[in-house]
Amino acid sequence: MLDELLGWFTGKEPNRRKYPRKRKPYRATVSLDGGTTQKPAIGLDLSGGGLCLLTQDPTGRDEFEVRAAIENRPLRIRARAVWQDTVTHQGKSVWRYGMRFTGISADDWDAIIRYTTDKPVAEQNKAQDELVSVRMTPDDANRLLPIQLQRKLLSMLVERRRLAPLQDSVTPLVQYFYSGVVRYNNQLVHRLTIQSKVVGPEGSEMFETRFVFDDNGGSIQILN
Repeated sequence: MLDELLGWFTGKEPNRRKYPRKRKPYRATVSLDGGTTQKPAIGLDLSGGGLCLLTQDPTGRDEFEVRAAIENRPLRIRARAVWQDTVTHQGKSVWRYGMRFTGISADDWDAIIRYTTDKPVAEQNKAQDELVSVRMTPDDANRLLPIQLQRKLLSMLVERRRLAPLQDSVTPLVQYFYSGVVRYNNQLVHRLTIQSKVVGPEGSEMFETRFVFDDNGGSIQILN
C-alpha cells in the first residue's frame, strides 16, 4: 500500500518495488553447504528485499547462502531464487538468479538500506539518524498516504487532545514529516512525525507526535 514512500523519501523514481534497488556490481560468493564451500559469483543489484547475481555453474537449488561485500562491508544472506535464466557475460554463458531474502541479520539489512539509499555503509550514530526527516507537502501527503491511514493518525491525535475534532469542511492544522523505514520490535515499520496545532481562546498550542506503522497501515503506534 505504501510502496512509493521510500522512493519519494530517497529522491528515486517511485516504482512497484517496496525498496529502492541499486544496480551496481559487487563481489559475492554462493554456498550450498552452510559456508564450507564458497563458489564465485557476481552481484548485479541489491535491495532491502533481495538481489540478483551471476554464477558460473547452476546451483541446483532454489535456496542457498550468499556472501557479498559492499564498500568493503561483508554481508551474509540466506536467499531463495524466484526466477533464473542464462545470459552471456564476457563471452561465456552464465546463470542469473533473481532472489528474495529468507534470512538476514538486522545489522546487515540496515547496511543494505544505507547502501541503496546512497548513505555511508559504515554504521551510523542511530540517534543522529533518527533526526533525518523530510517534510511532506499537502499534495505529497494526499498522494502517498492513503486517506484511511491519515484519518486513523489524525483521530489518534484528537483522542489525545493534540488536534481539534475533525470536520469535513475544515483542513486539519497538521504537517507531516516522513523518516523512512526502520526496524522496531523485530518488524519493518514506517516512521512519521506529525506536527499539530490546537487553537483555543487563550492562544494556540503546538504538538509533535512520532508514529510508527506497518506497510498496510493496520498497526499504528505512538512513540511519544
